[in-house]
Amino acid sequence: MRIALVAVLRWAVLGWTGLMVLPLHAEPVTPPYEMVRTLQSLQAQVAQGNSQALAAQRALVMRMEKDFMDAPALVWQDPRNARAAVVHLLSGGHPAVMRELLKFDPLPMVDVDLMNGALAYVEGREQQAAELLSRFDPRELPPSLGGHVALALAAVTVRDQPETALTYLGLARLLLPGSLVEEAALRREVFVAGTLDDIERFQSLSITYLRRFRNSIYAPDFRRRFMMAIDTLGFAQSPEKFALIESLFNEFDEDTQRTLYLRMARTALLHGQLDIVRKVVDRAFPLAMGGTREEALLKLYKAGGAMDAQNIKLVRDTLWSVDKTLLEPNELDLLDAVYSVLNSVRHWPEPPARVIGEFSSYRPGNKPADPKWITPVMSRANQLLTETDKLLEQAGNP
Repeated sequence: MRIALVAVLRWAVLGWTGLMVLPLHAEPVTPPYEMVRTLQSLQAQVAQGNSQALAAQRALVMRMEKDFMDAPALVWQDPRNARAAVVHLLSGGHPAVMRELLKFDPLPMVDVDLMNGALAYVEGREQQAAELLSRFDPRELPPSLGGHVALALAAVTVRDQPETALTYLGLARLLLPGSLVEEAALRREVFVAGTLDDIERFQSLSITYLRRFRNSIYAPDFRRRFMMAIDTLGFAQSPEKFALIESLFNEFDEDTQRTLYLRMARTALLHGQLDIVRKVVDRAFPLAMGGTREEALLKLYKAGGAMDAQNIKLVRDTLWSVDKTLLEPNELDLLDAVYSVLNSVRHWPEPPARVIGEFSSYRPGNKPADPKWITPVMSRANQLLTETDKLLEQAGNP
């Protein structure tokens, strides 16, 4: 594998010298369709996390741009080469190549609408791209091209027709399994399912992605968007939704798990889901190193999740152990809020039977059922309230 990558890099970089001696518009030594096969092989390795393949891919794309621009019109009369030009464009190739090919007479041996649709897509003209590319059924194209077209169709329809986009993304995965197209389609499919609030599909697709492409060069983008979805889909705001997503966290590496748990603990605390806070904090503590900001945050969330009369001492001691110097300003605000709640918690004695409670509002004529419960201070207060009621009644009836 390493030897193959070195060979591609050598070919892509050193090949520039060889081009200097070729006459203008000379036919390339390697046919375009074979270059595209090499490109897709490299992209499959990128999907598995090979950073050397990523560098080789970039070099190859640049070499292809040069060779394609120099190739004579006759080369593009081979349908395989003409389709390769479209694949190259949809794989990150420069649009100038396609614009040059559209000037040829005769045109390359591929539908001109497909060429113009791909060009419109990479240049950001979504409406025109959707109109042109929707004329083609990806299943009727060769898989190496159909998968790219399906991925492009998903991108230009997802805003207005998310269900249709999901269909295209699933089709792209089926047409090019194991490729970078499948990786990109699956990564996007996860979050389209999330926007449709399809929690079960979001969960199953996430597991599929993590098990097939957890080492992908683009996996960090998946993790970033997954964390955003945790908030958007309300997993920390509902015990039922949390139960659905709980097992999925085990699919991530420990660093990502810790970050996810911290994010979920904060969101759950702010929404009053203390059971979720306690569960998440318990799982995150073993993943946090002592003396770090993450540990300080977990102590803060632990205190907030344990806030009740029976745990006052535990909450107080936990808050006192938080190193404030490690926290950001907004986290210090949350710490102050937890302290404020702590200072408001009191454990009052149980009132006698048939009494509403110690926080019930005063009403004239209310009398406790058990005289033993009445203290001298309470009696004096009741007397003053009674006298005040009489004075107010007299003032209202002169």
